Amino acid sequence: MKSPPSPRRVQSLNGLWDIAPGTIEPRHGAWKSHIPVPSLVDCAEPVYDWKSSSYHWYHLSFRVEAPHRREKATLRIGQAMFGTEVWLNGTRLGGDIACYTSQEYDAGPLLRFDGPNDLLVRVGLKETLPPESAVGNDQERETFIPGIWGDVALISTGNPRAALVQVIPRLRESNALVNVTIHNDSPAPVSLKIVSHIREHVTGHPVGRIQESAVLAGAAGESVHSIVHSVDPLHTWSPDHPFLYDHCADVVVEGEVVDTVVTRFGMREFRIQDGGFYLNGERIFLKGGNIAFHRFLSDAERRLLPWNLEWVRKLLIDIPRRHNFNFFRAHIGQMYGRWYDIADEGGMLLQNEWMFWKSTGTKEQITKEFTRWLRDNWNHPSIIIWDPLNESSDLVIQHVIVPEMKELDPTRPWESVDFIEEHPYIYSLGPVLNPERFGFARGLTEIEDSQEPAVVNEFLWWWLDRENNPSKLTLDVVERWLGSGWTKEELIARQSFLASELVELFRRMRVDAIQPFVYLSNSAGPTGNWFLGDIEGLVPKPLLGTLKNAFSPFAVSVELWDRHFLPGEKRTVRIFLFNDDPVKKEGRLRYGFVPGGEKLSHEPHERVSVDPSACSILPAHITFPENPGSYEIVAELTGPAGTSAFSRKIVHVVADDLSDPALSDIRCFAADPRGEVIGFLSGLGFRVAGLGSGDPAGADCILVCEEMLRDPAYVGNIPAITGAVRSGASLILIEPEFGNRGHEKLDVIDGLSLTIERRTDVDKGGYDSYVFPVDPQHPLWKDIPPEHLRMFNGAYGGEIVSQHTVTPDVPMEPLARCGLKLAHAAVMFMRAGRGCVVVSRIQTRGRLSGIGDPDHLFSRRRDPVARRYMRNLVTAFLNGGRSS
Repeated sequence: MKSPPSPRRVQSLNGLWDIAPGTIEPRHGAWKSHIPVPSLVDCAEPVYDWKSSSYHWYHLSFRVEAPHRREKATLRIGQAMFGTEVWLNGTRLGGDIACYTSQEYDAGPLLRFDGPNDLLVRVGLKETLPPESAVGNDQERETFIPGIWGDVALISTGNPRAALVQVIPRLRESNALVNVTIHNDSPAPVSLKIVSHIREHVTGHPVGRIQESAVLAGAAGESVHSIVHSVDPLHTWSPDHPFLYDHCADVVVEGEVVDTVVTRFGMREFRIQDGGFYLNGERIFLKGGNIAFHRFLSDAERRLLPWNLEWVRKLLIDIPRRHNFNFFRAHIGQMYGRWYDIADEGGMLLQNEWMFWKSTGTKEQITKEFTRWLRDNWNHPSIIIWDPLNESSDLVIQHVIVPEMKELDPTRPWESVDFIEEHPYIYSLGPVLNPERFGFARGLTEIEDSQEPAVVNEFLWWWLDRENNPSKLTLDVVERWLGSGWTKEELIARQSFLASELVELFRRMRVDAIQPFVYLSNSAGPTGNWFLGDIEGLVPKPLLGTLKNAFSPFAVSVELWDRHFLPGEKRTVRIFLFNDDPVKKEGRLRYGFVPGGEKLSHEPHERVSVDPSACSILPAHITFPENPGSYEIVAELTGPAGTSAFSRKIVHVVADDLSDPALSDIRCFAADPRGEVIGFLSGLGFRVAGLGSGDPAGADCILVCEEMLRDPAYVGNIPAITGAVRSGASLILIEPEFGNRGHEKLDVIDGLSLTIERRTDVDKGGYDSYVFPVDPQHPLWKDIPPEHLRMFNGAYGGEIVSQHTVTPDVPMEPLARCGLKLAHAAVMFMRAGRGCVVVSRIQTRGRLSGIGDPDHLFSRRRDPVARRYMRNLVTAFLNGGRSS
């Protein structure tokens, strides 16, 4: 005896289809190319020039056997771009302009059961979409390739049917609220029962009892019916334990099952509480990266990889988990649907972002597509955050549409409404640290003090292609940090260094979500990705190894921004210990100094413990090495399972013996508002007097510090100073831009003035902490290796050169450069008669004799390199610089 047919039959129409370019009208004739569905039109074989046609026609011939006939047949296209029109057996079924959400068409009246069915699907180019489309924008996407990129299926059921199921976990009550949407095509109401139960997804073991709910389905429409299911025993879903259940619902009419739907879900709750993120009632810190799925679709080596589930699982689960990731942002657009299934199975948390880098479309269309977006995805436990916008705002979306969506799905927070994400591209496009808003990020202090969760999900503007060459956006910043003679080895090392520095910084700030940019994108695009060679091989770049350590759940960070230390100097340095797990952790900590790149060997251990989901700060009393040289201070934390994490910081131990009997022969005048320069030079033996205390005609060197160039006494003395300079003295202007807040022009000597302007630099640039000598052999750089000009002690971010443009009105010779593309001169030399004028923008202020505030991390303090530079600044330009 034959078993009765299943009440719901899902016939996959994935596979090999015909395809051809065409016009807006239905296509007739031979099909010369074939294409796998799902994919994009550039996967056609033989290949054709898809860009030359506005429309592309897909064709499939398929059969539905008579025994599989049901009362209702729905054609479901998971995802298709850009604009879809569907014909079945010569008759138009309908169309849809949605590009990232599912589409459904009533195919029942047109289906054939006695022969093949002829299905035509037309997709267009992005430009063919109407203006109301919510297709969105992505300025960094290389190409917008059309195609049917989601699964296609024919779903046959009886009537009424379960059109939609939403499962809302309720952990405190140990139950799940299940909302079942019943669709009734009948012109009359229908009495039915919903018979449902829950089972474990893997084992099939039943959980709780079977529920029966009597329902009256209204005529020709939809109605939602709620069922509460006890879940006992309850296993929560989490990254470490991605336990899944099935909800099984039968629609029963007059004793006959007319539809059955199985919905997979996980029992997990994610919410914002006390300014942080909580998963299943426990504080969680999110660490990972970004997946720019649609940019990856532009990658020339992408091929069919986005639909290769084995490859996806390795990319999305296996590699990230090995590197201590638990979270991704699906950046700028919904991914192929099966990626979310894999994330559910592998325990990867996701922030799901719409394709809005500035919104498009009407409120009605956005609402329609957002509603479908939620319905397509709301049972995925992996999705914990909805994100409607990237780096933009839209009052209608944020204040009208999102509140409506919260009514549909009350279980997840929305970015830009419940919290805001930060994109601090510091230490790269921007300065080392940003004290105020920069680009799409608030100042770091404001982020740290945020009352909402702090989410930093874009940083690390240091993108390399598959061969570790800089991307076109990285080319703009490389010289700022490596100088003009950089090598590929330095480029690779810098990426890892920067990732480690910034991840540690954000962890010390207790940022709730940390995601450098970008794990996966177009390798040849503006931002590359984190894999070497052909993307199919998924060979991780060294950066991923760095992040594995930086993201360790039990981790350590040395807080040290200063670079230059005296032999045997004693300091108290804070060592941060992080425990991201919800249980107390104990381990062993050791720290010490090693030559660059080496490991600790004989340093003693000390026992440490860190409370659950907490951070401990250990004040370490450190004595720096006695021998000058370059070192790293290394802290290593070993956890209870023997795993270890480490933190490394650059240290230059510099001797401060600057004495030279010949200095006493050098006569200087100085206009010095703080007396720091005068005190320093006098201490070295220079003969120094205040500029107004004598005739400058006999000076070897005249120093004008900071705002003194504006002082009326200096301005009145310009004729005498001009004479001294033209007779052979050197005039050295030290940080003349200090105190400037706008635009000004200052006279220096007769025939020479400086134009000074503070740059706004709202999204790139800023102050500079790295300076590069044009000629390292110049006497100005005597005993100062180039690497010692990368951050001075104290000041926010080790600032060396301010956010100003300083331009003389005569030709100048740059002696050092800084900034993006090294566009700014940090030191300028100008000949003036037998003398010279030198403009030094390098900040020695507070670093010559200052002891700093030991309780203030960025207090300016004594810096042996800054002191050596100041001595050289005087001696290198004696006799008008001719001795140099």
